[in-house]
Amino acid sequence: MKNKWLKRALRAVLVLAGLVLLYAALGFLALPALIKSQAQQKAADILHRQLTIEKVELNPFTLALTVHGLKMMEPQGDAVFASFDRLAVDLSGQSLLRLAPVVQEVRLSKPYVHLVRKDANHYSIDDIIELIASQPPSPEPARFSVNNIQIEEGGIAFEDKPAGSSHKIEGLKLGIPFVSSMPTDVQLFVEPLFSAVVNGAPLHLNGKLRPFADTKEVVFELKLDNLDVPRYLAYLPTKLAFRMPSGRLDAQLHASFRQPKEGGPALVLGGEAKAQSVELTQADGKPALKAKELVAKLGKIDVFGGRFDFESLIVDGLEANVVSDGKGQLNVARMFAPEQPQPLAPASTKVPAKAEKNSSGSHYALKTLEFRNTTLRYTHEAPHEPMRVAVDKFALALRDIAVETGKQTVSIGEIVSDSAGIDVNFDKPRAAAPAPQPKSAAPKDEGSYVLTIARLGIDNWTTRLVDNAHAKPLQIAVAPLSLDLQDISTAPGSRIKVDLKTTVNNDGRLALNGSFVLAPFSTELAVEVKDLGILPLQPYVTDYVNLRLVHADVSTKGKLLLETGSDGAMKGGFKGDASVTNLATVDKASSNDFLRWKALTFGGVDVRLQPFALNIDKVGLSDFFARIIIDPSGRINVQDIMRDKDGEAKSLTEADPSSHTKAKANAPKTPAVAEAKPVRKEAAQPLPPVRVGKLVLSGGRVRFTDNFIKPNYTANLNDLGGTVSGLSSDANSSANVDLRGVVNNAPLVIGGRVNPLKRDLSLDVKAEVRGIELASLSAYSDKYVGYGIEKGKMSFEVGYNIENRQLKSSNRLILEQLTFGRENSNPDVTKLPVGLAVALLSDRNGVIDINVPIGGSIDDPEFSIGGIILKIIGNAIVKTVTAPFTLISSLFGGGSAEELSMLAFDPGRAQIPAAGEEKLKPLARALGERPGLKLEITGRYDPAMDMEALKLLSIDRKLRALKAKDMQARGEVLPDSVTVKAEERLALLTRAYKEEKFDKPRNALGLQKSLPQAEMERLMLSHTKVEEEDLVALGNRRAQAAKDWLTKTGQVPAERLFIVAAKAVQKDAGGEKAQSTRVDFSLR
Repeated sequence: MKNKWLKRALRAVLVLAGLVLLYAALGFLALPALIKSQAQQKAADILHRQLTIEKVELNPFTLALTVHGLKMMEPQGDAVFASFDRLAVDLSGQSLLRLAPVVQEVRLSKPYVHLVRKDANHYSIDDIIELIASQPPSPEPARFSVNNIQIEEGGIAFEDKPAGSSHKIEGLKLGIPFVSSMPTDVQLFVEPLFSAVVNGAPLHLNGKLRPFADTKEVVFELKLDNLDVPRYLAYLPTKLAFRMPSGRLDAQLHASFRQPKEGGPALVLGGEAKAQSVELTQADGKPALKAKELVAKLGKIDVFGGRFDFESLIVDGLEANVVSDGKGQLNVARMFAPEQPQPLAPASTKVPAKAEKNSSGSHYALKTLEFRNTTLRYTHEAPHEPMRVAVDKFALALRDIAVETGKQTVSIGEIVSDSAGIDVNFDKPRAAAPAPQPKSAAPKDEGSYVLTIARLGIDNWTTRLVDNAHAKPLQIAVAPLSLDLQDISTAPGSRIKVDLKTTVNNDGRLALNGSFVLAPFSTELAVEVKDLGILPLQPYVTDYVNLRLVHADVSTKGKLLLETGSDGAMKGGFKGDASVTNLATVDKASSNDFLRWKALTFGGVDVRLQPFALNIDKVGLSDFFARIIIDPSGRINVQDIMRDKDGEAKSLTEADPSSHTKAKANAPKTPAVAEAKPVRKEAAQPLPPVRVGKLVLSGGRVRFTDNFIKPNYTANLNDLGGTVSGLSSDANSSANVDLRGVVNNAPLVIGGRVNPLKRDLSLDVKAEVRGIELASLSAYSDKYVGYGIEKGKMSFEVGYNIENRQLKSSNRLILEQLTFGRENSNPDVTKLPVGLAVALLSDRNGVIDINVPIGGSIDDPEFSIGGIILKIIGNAIVKTVTAPFTLISSLFGGGSAEELSMLAFDPGRAQIPAAGEEKLKPLARALGERPGLKLEITGRYDPAMDMEALKLLSIDRKLRALKAKDMQARGEVLPDSVTVKAEERLALLTRAYKEEKFDKPRNALGLQKSLPQAEMERLMLSHTKVEEEDLVALGNRRAQAAKDWLTKTGQVPAERLFIVAAKAVQKDAGGEKAQSTRVDFSLR
């Protein structure tokens, strides 16, 4: 019995051993070969690719499968499609207990996949994708559990033939603890780990997820280093309107996604990203945007909750090239404009699940936004207004930015900038401005956002403005600029605080402090402007005036209060002080001084708008000069400051030789008598209230020339000063006048009352002048009396009263030592009985004292204050002759009588030479020792020598004017006397020669010849005209120079010196050795 059992047991063991051996044989030997052959056959049949496997190992006892050296070729067999070195799969025995595959470990070593993009929509694995997509779905989710999944040293090669590029993923490593759909495992987190080097950029990804639970959750972290972004832009679903030559990305991001079975999903993002060497160009390759580095730090981004909180965004080294075309479209806007939407297919009626939307709107917040080392370039290419703007070294920081879409608010805690260099260039328009287009109807206001900024601060800004639209570009530099704005808001009625300080063109200071409201507009500002030069603004007015501004500074300090009334009109006004200092203007044609002053001040200014009113406590004008000229037609030069409509340029300080002829030609002929039609006068509107408390003048000088008469007359009004108090537009008021000055070295006093601000002038003044030299008035005497004046002095006391446009005047004239010259041979000139008048009017001392009342209407077209005075002079003809006395030499020595009776001058000049001063010293001593002596001074001129010298001096004057013009163009300060150096003369002479109007020698081609310096001077001399009156004026200046020396250096009282009208030298006068260009002295 026992043996029988043993036999059965032995048989069972042998069968079991056989089965084990059979199992082992199948597992170790048969199955690996079968798996290898079937795999290779299936790959050929299904995938149409050749598959080779070096070896398959199977341990039937440990359920471990290992595959070595798998390689699958492309369908054409010319390249490897996929391969790996080793695949190890360890199946767990729990698979039998759970009735589902349970894998303990999967390890894949050195896997490799080669993918090819053949064209825009086809890849080398299209057939595999179609095969997978064609498989029917499983009726229910598969049950499985795969643990310890590991991929090591993987690689992917992607070849993009349309783009002509290739990509490599190397060092791919994937670790997944487990993936399970078992009910007991679905609530556990899977924590995968992934890393690779993508085109040389390390990529790390790890996290945890529950993909099969009812509430799906994913949490992962992504780390990306040095990713070359441009390589992947071609794979975006939309076509880009820009190029990206460079850009590298580093990122360390984390995300959390949760999708419950019921309700909406939640996605929360965070982390940090950094982009470096970013460059974007337009589609044609033109530069647009470039940045050294962009760093973004995310706070908590709740995508579906509508809250986007960012920590910071820092942009370093931004370079932007923004271009606006003629239609106002920006290149950067076109670069990022979305593609036109394509027609959509009919939408399904099934609505997909959506995230729960925040009904209160979205919230966006950014704690810090910074731009560092920024460079901006803006070009406006509109042909009618081309402009270029460059901003360098720009730094800007915005803090605490928040946007609430539900409330429609944008708030910024602070905007600060501590550096910027801004250049603005306006170029010459290349076309006329287009006609304005009709404005389209404004869209319906659907509600606008309210912007609030707690503070905006700007420091150390430098701005340069250049306007090249004019012949001489305008240039304005504003640096440094500091601006502080607080409580900024676009909400109606919000008051914004402002504090602005800057310097303009190195010298001007501008400061604003106060507040303003944007809507409705109003201001409360303290304004301070100091020494702000207005010369840079000259290009805007130079085409409309005949003068050139050399220098002028504007200053003001006060309060500016403005507000918009309910009718839209601006109300308010300005209270404070203002001034225009160091003003200097010159005649644009000749570069001669025209108008200048040291200071024009306005103190206690109060200007009111709506209705207009002006009150000024004090106006001061100091150290001023004006050049007043009457041309041959009787027109005053100040009338020509503004150019005519035809834009014809005119000189303000030099006479136009043709103006007298033109005046005669344009004079209206005597019209036929016609019945005058009554003129209907409209009711005069009341003047706005204007009051000036006091006008103070000091240090004034006026040079007056009358070219209306022949020969010309010039007078100098010096040391003009005084006050005008109580000016007002009130019809019942009048101002007190107290003015003093010197006319041609004679004292002038003006006093009385006047109201020039009334519509009808009101005047009651008296004027007094003592000791005017009458020789300078010889031209007027010749015209109105018929005789020129050899010598004489005039004093007068005049009183003028104008009321209701009627003039009443009293005039007292005192004439001393009056001596007349030759009779005017012109038959049209009135001849007064000079001899009889002198005999009747002279007292025993030879003094004429007369009173002449004058009356008339200032509406008379022949009315002229100047003409009235001249008629008085004509009616007060006086002649007093004193006995002659002997020459100085007979009394005090110092040379022969012939030598002391004259003072020699250089031809063409009126400056006393050094040797001449030695001759004047004994003459001055004699006059000092003999108070009763009076001296006559007669200027002489040589028509031949002086005329030639004046021509040479005329050329020299033109050269100095050109040099002065060049110095002004360079912004240099003109000296009292401009000197032309020898090395400068040829260049200046060439320019002066070219500007001459006479016909110049030309070559065979008709071009103007280049001439040597001597030839140019000869031609200019031959075409330079010197008139008789120029010679007379030269003689008078010589006499005045001698008198000035005797009064100032020789201390001789001016009332004892008399200037005799200049004469041409007589060749037999003074002997053969006497110089013809001289001054003759005679004692009386």
